[in-house]
Amino acid sequence: MPNKETQNTGQEPEKVVTKYDLKMQRRKEQKEKAAREEKISRIIGIAVVVALVCIVASFPIRNYLTVNGTYATVNGEKISRVEFDFNYNMARTSYLNQYGAYLSYFGLDMSSDLDSQMYSDTLTWGDYFDELAVQNIARNKGLEKEAKAEGFAYDVAEDYQEFQEALKDAASGAGSTVKNYVKQLYGPYATESRVKPYLENSFYISAYSEAVADRLTPSMEEIQSYYDENKGTYDSVDYYSETVDAELPTEPTELADPVEPEEDEAEGDGEDGADGEEEAYQPSEAEIEAAMEKAKAEADRLESTLQADSELVTNAKKSAVSYLIGDWLFDEERKQGDTTVIEDSTNHRYYVVGFEGRYLDETPSVDIRVTLTAEDNGQAILDEWKAGAATEESFAEICDKYNDPEVTSVEGGLLEGALTSDVPEELAEWLKDSGRAEGDTTVISPESDQYTYVVYYVGDNDAEWIQSIRNTLLNQKVSEYMAAFAENIDVQDPKGNLRYIDIRAEEAAASAAAEAESASADSEGGDDSDSSEAGSEDGEGSDPAESSEGEADSEG
Repeated sequence: MPNKETQNTGQEPEKVVTKYDLKMQRRKEQKEKAAREEKISRIIGIAVVVALVCIVASFPIRNYLTVNGTYATVNGEKISRVEFDFNYNMARTSYLNQYGAYLSYFGLDMSSDLDSQMYSDTLTWGDYFDELAVQNIARNKGLEKEAKAEGFAYDVAEDYQEFQEALKDAASGAGSTVKNYVKQLYGPYATESRVKPYLENSFYISAYSEAVADRLTPSMEEIQSYYDENKGTYDSVDYYSETVDAELPTEPTELADPVEPEEDEAEGDGEDGADGEEEAYQPSEAEIEAAMEKAKAEADRLESTLQADSELVTNAKKSAVSYLIGDWLFDEERKQGDTTVIEDSTNHRYYVVGFEGRYLDETPSVDIRVTLTAEDNGQAILDEWKAGAATEESFAEICDKYNDPEVTSVEGGLLEGALTSDVPEELAEWLKDSGRAEGDTTVISPESDQYTYVVYYVGDNDAEWIQSIRNTLLNQKVSEYMAAFAENIDVQDPKGNLRYIDIRAEEAAASAAAEAESASADSEGGDDSDSSEAGSEDGEGSDPAESSEGEADSEG
């Protein structure tokens, strides 16, 4: 067969695809697909592992950010969550120590969530303590800067060591570990190491505050000047007094108000109270007037013999006598032998009063060392002291040994310039005994107190009136000094942790709007007296700003 010629066109001859070729192609495609799927699975697996690692790793990272990140900024200072919690708990503890006895009146239940209990119409107790914490932070930061600027130096090592020892004892007494007890005291993120710098700083600031208080202690000239302006508060009077009560009728007399028969019948058993008991008879105005006239006559009679027949009341302060007779007794023009009869219309009585004298009581304040114990071991504590060196120094050691730091943290139990009016009556009587001498000791368990007092008498100090004025002036100066650090606080709260900031801003805006509205109403009212009277009758003439301020004061 002759050869068939082909024309060269520059292309390869077309290959015929057999079944075998198709089979091999399918196998290749399946292998490549399997390889791709394996690769994808491997990538996904790695991604899942990485994701899990990130999630697990994020726990310490988030914890780190919570502990060390910025919770809020106060006057340019970045405050971490741990530092804020520390100040929050310090502020709350201080508040509870000061007002704990009144918490039931405030409606505060410390066993419940503070953020669900209202401190005011707008703030919860949690909000209020947040606000106190910020004020504490601002004050402490300001004091620290001032102390360092002055070059104030104080070694906090001993204070911190004492704190650690007290912390261990407190944790043990509470049946807790130190670790858990620290969290209980200072917040969920607190540890000993984390709160250490804040504690040390608080010891430093406390020492500086004491130095400031020493500088602010008023001079004797300031004390004397204050007394001269407030003599009525500090002077005492001796006076005679009798009380004559009007004998009001307990059943109707001829001066009783007439009662309409039908009204009496309609009321039926109306004279009985809700519990079925008969209500007390309410005298008429005429009956009261007649009874008061008789009481006045008796009071006039007693006035003529008052100083001869009545017992003398001595060393009475104005705050301790009825306001009805106080102004008369403490009148600068009052002279020995003056007498008067004063009506008390509210209580239907007359006071017969005779003035004997006015003076400044020079009773001294006292220096004492005191151990307070809630257990029945007061005498045992004193006996322990007597069995030792039995000196003032050893008594101070006894005080430090037995005094509970949560009750009194005064070193050596020393109270300087204590006023007898500030201690239980039984202790005051012992201190005022004319035979009291330095080194005397006693154990006293006042009926009105939960503690037993183990006392060492150190000696007399300045007169009580001097010490009282000194304390008053010092408190005023320290309060003014500290308040300056808490004024115009710049708080940045980008994360919205401090709800009280927006609430206070809204209150300030509402108060400003009320003042503007009031001012506008006053300017529009002009001299239109009819309009003013109408507004007053409708209850619209009151100043909204004054109402707002009154509410704010009652909340505080």
